[in-house]
Amino acid sequence: MTVLDLRPMLPVDQPLAPGEKGFIHEIKWDGYRLLAQVDKGKVALISRNGRNLNSRFPQLVEWLQQKGLEAVMDGEVVALTGEGRVDFSLLQQSHLKKSGVQICYIVFDLLYLQGESICAQPWFERRERLEALLPSEGFVLISPLLAGEAPEALNFAREHQLEGIISKDRRSPYLPGKRSPLWRKQRITRSTDCVLAGVKMDRTKVRSMAVALYNPSGELVYIGNVGSGLKSTELDFLEQSIALLATANCPVTNPPAGTTDEWIWFRPLVVVEVEYLELTSQTRLRHPVFLRFRFDKSPQDCTMEEKR
Repeated sequence: MTVLDLRPMLPVDQPLAPGEKGFIHEIKWDGYRLLAQVDKGKVALISRNGRNLNSRFPQLVEWLQQKGLEAVMDGEVVALTGEGRVDFSLLQQSHLKKSGVQICYIVFDLLYLQGESICAQPWFERRERLEALLPSEGFVLISPLLAGEAPEALNFAREHQLEGIISKDRRSPYLPGKRSPLWRKQRITRSTDCVLAGVKMDRTKVRSMAVALYNPSGELVYIGNVGSGLKSTELDFLEQSIALLATANCPVTNPPAGTTDEWIWFRPLVVVEVEYLELTSQTRLRHPVFLRFRFDKSPQDCTMEEKR
């Protein structure tokens, strides 16, 4: 089998305008984007960057080999917890099959069928062909469509603690390797108040801040490093705060890896508000962004219970 040199179509980060019609809505899955090329028992799982991931997901390869398909599909591999929730951090384990991590390939598009490209066909026709081709069973599921318009779909995603939604023009062709406004994505972010536990230095300049939360035992637990969103005003304030807040004693029970002289620890007196995608099962913030200092808040109110 000759592996096709394909890259996935990508959405733009832009909500639909009020009254904009003709779009369907899907869940934005939190996993690894994957093109699956299947040709009569031969399978190639290709990442967004063109890497072959067969060895990473052998159970998916085995399942596809048994189906006798001749197609190229686009989808997302996700990892599921015992409760059936998607957990991105589980995908990062080194030996997924040995670790017993349950994966699912959620397919949302069909690019080739019986050796012929159908990328030029509108989305709704490709979807019909996908539903006729692929059984939703085992390691594979066709991505469900969300009911209603974009606000209702976004509310559904928010209520179920999903990453967001993807909206697609029903008439959209598939444009390999292109980012197009025919597909839109909207992420759902959360915000939380955290204790400022210290700063990470780049020589004499503050590079980022360490943030933490109190656990049920009253211990301060490091949950991440925040650099995005910090402007010159905030960085200047942090540098000036070193003289007032610095302490030789690390305030968190689980200090992050790194050389000791990179960090200056603070007494836990200041609260910051941070935007993030999720708090992982390893108790780390994903994609945190600084929003503002909260001098009106008490550090003792920044607890794990509030986030669960």
